[in-house]
Amino acid sequence: MNQRKKRGRLIIIWTLVILLIVSAATAGTCLYLACQDDYQSQYSVSQDDNTLMYTALKGAIFGEAFTLTEAQVNTYLYDEIVNQSDSHIQKFHVYFQNDIAEIYAKVHYLNLDLGFYSKAKLSLDTVKNVVSVQLYDAKLGRLPISESVLKNIVSQNIKESNIVSVRDGVIDVKSSYDFNINSFTLNLTFQNLTVEDGSITCQTNSLAGDALHALADALKTPEGREKLKELFHVAFSAESLSDLGLDRLDRFISGLNDIKDKIISRFSDESS
Repeated sequence: MNQRKKRGRLIIIWTLVILLIVSAATAGTCLYLACQDDYQSQYSVSQDDNTLMYTALKGAIFGEAFTLTEAQVNTYLYDEIVNQSDSHIQKFHVYFQNDIAEIYAKVHYLNLDLGFYSKAKLSLDTVKNVVSVQLYDAKLGRLPISESVLKNIVSQNIKESNIVSVRDGVIDVKSSYDFNINSFTLNLTFQNLTVEDGSITCQTNSLAGDALHALADALKTPEGREKLKELFHVAFSAESLSDLGLDRLDRFISGLNDIKDKIISRFSDESS
């Protein structure tokens, strides 16, 4: 009987030893695969182009479709995500293909700096006014990772701001902005977004249309006409714009250009 007990204990001990060895080997293999960074040539690409805001706002003046290149998007996201004092992301680059984006980055996870890859589905939510980035098929190095690990990496590495937020592993980028210029409020809202090969094409509302509506409303009241006088340096009457004359109309158009420049300046300030 004692021999059987001893034999049973030995079997249990050896089983535990084997399980520990297998677990250690599995963990070591996973760590080894995760540390194999094959993505350095992908996320180390440098293509600085700070013209995203100008391109977007130029198209938004009349609500015309405009195209943003990978370089423009990467420069903007690098400033918003990587160039933060407490960001765990050291490098970052996104590539656009038809309908999807591919993301390469160097992230801090488990006290290690690891190469990261993920596909992403971009979708515009016109109700919540955000561009949602849903990550999937993610890897750390050569190691495929689960959805729970992916959510953990996103929550640990993405710094939230007034433009970028994180919810359950999904990254939301704000797609609607208000600008207050000389007591007038204008809104820029993205209405369409399409991922193409090497770029994304977007469309917004027409800022010029909103400005004209604001102008029409302001013309109806003495207070509004006084604000318009301060903004355009023209004494507006209660009559229609057709009564202004060509010389004043030219000055009015010049004033719209001033609005465009102020919007671009204000947008850049709020994004920095």
